[in-house]
Amino acid sequence: MLYKLSLKNSRRTALVDDKVYTFLSSNDYLIKLKFLENLREHSNGYAFFQKNWKQKDGSYKSETIYLQKLIAENFIKKLQKTRMWVRFKNGNHLDCRIANLEWSTLSNVVRNTSKTENKFGFRGVVKNSKKYQAIIYLNRKAINLGSFNTPEEAAEAYNKKSIELFGITKSLNKIKKKKLKKEKAE
Repeated sequence: MLYKLSLKNSRRTALVDDKVYTFLSSNDYLIKLKFLENLREHSNGYAFFQKNWKQKDGSYKSETIYLQKLIAENFIKKLQKTRMWVRFKNGNHLDCRIANLEWSTLSNVVRNTSKTENKFGFRGVVKNSKKYQAIIYLNRKAINLGSFNTPEEAAEAYNKKSIELFGITKSLNKIKKKKLKKEKAE
């Protein structure tokens, strides 16, 4: 059974499994915090809880609990001891079902986002003199894929190597194919 959790600042809801809902609604600390009643939607689309606690000296201490991380820490086994992040398999930040969450390395999280921030609009493409260079990283080491005349050609080289190394991911460049004009032979 699935539960839809209301978010205080949004009409949207977060999805959780019945096992998770039972945990959230019976955990003494979460009950004390009124966790379920105070879930909100973060500007990045995550479900989270945040409370400011007044300290004896008059200052405040902020406590933030992200729903996906709370669920992963309690229901999903970490396979590595290195620093890990929680990844949403389907990309929906409010789908916090156990089957949709996994522990992942930061590089895998980044590789599974479609966001690209560079002036050419393509991941793995930089300008080098008059040419465009394609670069991909594997285990924190840069692999130079060559120089190309257009950013689109460099993006295609990046995509090909990315598929070879990592399979189909959301980080592949979306390249609009230029329509070739057919000239009529006269």
